[in-house]
Amino acid sequence: MMLAAVTALGLVGALTATYIAAADPARPQGGELDTAALEDRLGDFADLTDGSVLVEIRDGDDTWSEAVGPRSLDQDAHPARPGDRVRIGSITKSMVAAIVLQLDGEGALDLDDPIDRYLPGLLPYDQQPTVRQLLGHTAGLPEWVNIAYPGLAEGDLTRLREDYRTHYEPEELVAIAVQEPLLFDPGTDWSYSNTGYVVLGLLIEERTGHSLRHELQARVFAPADLDHTYFPREDTSGIPGPHSVPYITTGDPGEPYFDATDMSNMQLGASGGVVSTVGDVNDFYDALTDGTLLSEEQLSEATEFVETGTGFAYGLGLGAIRPGCPDDPDELFLGHVGDGMGHQTQTFHSFDGERQITLSWNIDDKHGYTDPAAFGQALSGLLTAGLCGGTDA
Repeated sequence: MMLAAVTALGLVGALTATYIAAADPARPQGGELDTAALEDRLGDFADLTDGSVLVEIRDGDDTWSEAVGPRSLDQDAHPARPGDRVRIGSITKSMVAAIVLQLDGEGALDLDDPIDRYLPGLLPYDQQPTVRQLLGHTAGLPEWVNIAYPGLAEGDLTRLREDYRTHYEPEELVAIAVQEPLLFDPGTDWSYSNTGYVVLGLLIEERTGHSLRHELQARVFAPADLDHTYFPREDTSGIPGPHSVPYITTGDPGEPYFDATDMSNMQLGASGGVVSTVGDVNDFYDALTDGTLLSEEQLSEATEFVETGTGFAYGLGLGAIRPGCPDDPDELFLGHVGDGMGHQTQTFHSFDGERQITLSWNIDDKHGYTDPAAFGQALSGLLTAGLCGGTDA
């Protein structure tokens, strides 16, 4: 699921700040990480949230990881640690997309086939989107979250409080969405859709004969050595093991934060259900760019970014940002952002895999407790410090 209430506009809100270039990346000449400067940037960002912030930044063989704040808002909470688990939300989509691309390379499917070739009758539309259009959010599918949780985009948690523990089968999530017509003819526009990735999860299961959980473990987690990452079992809730508690702001002074830990894992599913750590997320994108998970041709296809009309670009399960590095203002970094219903995670990487940043915080501020401009500037400063190479700026 996506940042900013899991709407089609969620990714827009998440990435807006990352296009603001910080003036002084925290790297000395020669490329080594300036940990003192990074600590300052992390402090600036963490000062704007009452919860925890986890981060890992890499520059080649140089790695810096840190955690600030408590795991929960309880008075006796333990301090957060960099290896704490979080729901990574829509970063899951990059993993699902990698499997679909692998299956295409194996001849098990064709990206340009209409989806009803493999899942007949699932989508009740005359115009059937292709697998490629589902991957790139150009399928026109309505968003199931907006229908199931009306008002969530504006911070109204009423329906979420009632239904967040409900276990939905993937087919049920799709059925919620297809009550409405296509937003546009497939391939003619762009609109972010969690529904599309629910469909892709079903596609993986149909083509392989195995559960999505099995395929993620076999095709992504194991080859990328993601030892602290898992896709939850069906009909489960919660986050086993050490983790930061995910909160959503409520707008109620008497109860300002809603603990979303017990969200049904089946609602997050193929569109956002993976639980991981900031270090494992960096390992995943490293494996994505170094040939472990995808061939050079497959990665090239996945990173054929198109403009979305929202100020950022999108490919096949991958987004792209341009943070404005002083030595190369036009340089793109691939990655994704994710909303794990409370947990917010952003991850971006240079195409050669040398420069990486993944950070996660545990309070989804839907009611503006924090000044959005200040928050965006602090987030931009940390991201830019982590991504931009050594420079005299």
